[in-house]
Amino acid sequence: MTTVVRRLEPWAGAPERAVRRVWYVSYGSNMRLARFLTYVHGGRPEGGALAHPGCRDPEPPRAWAALELRGRLYFATESRVWGGGRAFFEPPVSSGRSGTGAGRVFARAYDVSREQFADVAAQEMYCAPGDGPALGAVLAGGERAVRCGPGRYETLLCLGALDGRPALTFTAPWRAADVAPNPPSERYLAQLAEGLGETGAWSTSAVGAYLAAAAEAATA
Repeated sequence: MTTVVRRLEPWAGAPERAVRRVWYVSYGSNMRLARFLTYVHGGRPEGGALAHPGCRDPEPPRAWAALELRGRLYFATESRVWGGGRAFFEPPVSSGRSGTGAGRVFARAYDVSREQFADVAAQEMYCAPGDGPALGAVLAGGERAVRCGPGRYETLLCLGALDGRPALTFTAPWRAADVAPNPPSERYLAQLAEGLGETGAWSTSAVGAYLAAAAEAATA
C-alpha cells in the first residue's frame, strides 16, 4: 500500500509554552528511522563516524508522515559523520513565487515533543542536549527563519503546519549559490535513499532520480 504524501498548511503561530509537540521535518539522513533514533536514544549510526549523546527524553516519535516541500535540496560543506557534502534545504525565494529553490524536496516528518526537537537541533549544532535553541521566535507565526548561528544547521525554519501542529526544520543561513558545492558520500546518499524508501511514498526509481539529480548538481 502506497503512503500518501502530505502537504503542509499555514501555521498561525502560538506562544512556545502552548506548543507541546511539533513535527520535525528531515530532508537528510535522519529520514532513515534507525539513524534518527541515534539522536533520540544516543549512539553512533551504522556506518557513521561520530556518536551522539541523545535527547533528554528518549521516547521514539509517535508518528511520521511523508512530505513534499517547495524548495531545493543541495549538498555542501563536509560531514563529520559521513564524509562528503551535507544535505541542506533551500526554501523558495518567497511564498507563491517561482525562482531559485522552487522545486520539490522529498522529506519525512516525525511527531516529537518540542523539547526533543530542540535537543536534536542542539546535537546538529554540536551543542549538548539542553543547550538547544529557544523556539519562541520560530513558533510565533507565519513561515519564518530564525538564525541561531553562522553555519551548518543553525537556522531554524517553520515550514507550516501538519494536523494543527508546527512543522520545523533546520538548515544553513546561506543559499546554494553562496557556498561551494560538495558531492555527498555514497554511504550518506544510501541513508537518504533508505529513509525515503522506508516511507513507501515514492518509487525506487523516483527516489534514485531525485537524489542523483541533487548529487550531480554538487559536482557541477
